[in-house]
Amino acid sequence: MAGSYTGRNGRTRAAATAGGLAAALVLAGVVLATRAPAQAATIVPGQSTPIVGVQSGRCLDVSGAATTNGARVQLWTCTGGTNQRWTYTSGRQLTVYGNKCLDAYGRGTTNGTAVVIWDCNGQTNQQWTANADGTITGVQSGLCLTANASGVVLWACGGGTDQQWTSPGSTTPSSSPSSSPPVTPSTPSGCPSSVNPLPASSMTATLVRGGFAFTEGPTWVANPGYLLFSDMQSPTGSQGVQPSTIWRYTPQTATFEPFIPDAGSNGLAVTRDGTRVVAATHDQRSVSAFSLADRSRTTVASAYNGRLFNSPNDLTLAADGTVYFTDPTYQRGNRPDAMGGMTGVFRVRNGQVELVDGSLRQPNGIALSPDGRTLYVAAMGTNQIYKYPIGTDGSIGTRGVFTSLNGPDGVTIDCAGNLYWASNSEGTVHVYTPGGQQLGVITVGRSTTNAAFGGPDGKTLFITSGTASAGFGILSVRLNLPGNPY
Repeated sequence: MAGSYTGRNGRTRAAATAGGLAAALVLAGVVLATRAPAQAATIVPGQSTPIVGVQSGRCLDVSGAATTNGARVQLWTCTGGTNQRWTYTSGRQLTVYGNKCLDAYGRGTTNGTAVVIWDCNGQTNQQWTANADGTITGVQSGLCLTANASGVVLWACGGGTDQQWTSPGSTTPSSSPSSSPPVTPSTPSGCPSSVNPLPASSMTATLVRGGFAFTEGPTWVANPGYLLFSDMQSPTGSQGVQPSTIWRYTPQTATFEPFIPDAGSNGLAVTRDGTRVVAATHDQRSVSAFSLADRSRTTVASAYNGRLFNSPNDLTLAADGTVYFTDPTYQRGNRPDAMGGMTGVFRVRNGQVELVDGSLRQPNGIALSPDGRTLYVAAMGTNQIYKYPIGTDGSIGTRGVFTSLNGPDGVTIDCAGNLYWASNSEGTVHVYTPGGQQLGVITVGRSTTNAAFGGPDGKTLFITSGTASAGFGILSVRLNLPGNPY
């Protein structure tokens, strides 16, 4: 997600430019090979109406019907709810709820800039132009409003149906938000999968800050733009449990600060609505969620069939909110083995804990492909990385070997589905295509544990690792593609 909102100057609403849109905003339909032509529609200023993606037939939607600044915009099944009804104003703004504007995050002007809602302020990153080919472009950036696997973003206009929009006219509002999962195309729209994500096949990460005990689980919070990560201490007490604090790094101010003390966390992942961070919490042998607003803690999963987990280690979140996580024994300490020797991969779906695979030796890093149809899991005990097909109904298919890696630890993934797998043993990150071809290696330090995308344009890879001189810390490297999501 691009940029930070720091520095918004609260300028008065800009007047519409001469030669701008006329009295109405026209969203032209386009002919698809598999469907009838979409009908052109006119959005009259002051009239509330849905805006529909031509490719998907789904509506421009504020995620979770949130009303807070920075809430993500996505595609969702059309319901007529107030979070899907947009009004075009004389200032070229598209408003929702009457007081929030469609906004290019952080005034971003690069491919991948997230689209959110924000208090209307008249700035050009909240002004939009509709074109005769059905595209909607940002006045400030000139980029097209684009449907993407991670939401709705800005991207260079390419003429695809993922960048074309129409309006069916007014519908009766609904009082409840949609419950259907958002669109997750098999190839993320607007992501140039032909681009090599690495500027060079051999790269070296740069130390941002060292001096920590054992860093893990980085994850990026798009609004307002900071990195969270776990710092685990040495085992304490008779049970030998490792205390852990979630830290916050804000690149814009170059500050590091403890964010959630006594979190007991390892792997982290931010929810798609940006309100919580889900954590593999070995202190309670559970999966937890922490509110980013008040830092309160709730339990997501505490046991499987009445048996306590070993020490949940890493996790990944699906578009529908399903949590997939690994459960090795690394942070179990001296506590009893309730799993009878099993180290497994689990998921929490519709509030129920399900076993995905109970036969892996010390499963560790875990990630989902951008379309949510492939699950990748590292087995550190066998130096193997596996992949599992996921059916449209959520069924898990037979696992296969993706590749072998010495000491496979944490992992992240970019918008094209390339995987960035940390080798704990080598102090490196290996980069693979979705087909398993290795593209290159990023040298980090020692005992590399995990990685996550972030930064203003999503193209900074943050890595948790140790160095000989600085101990454990955060390192970074710039790449050619953004993460999915980051």
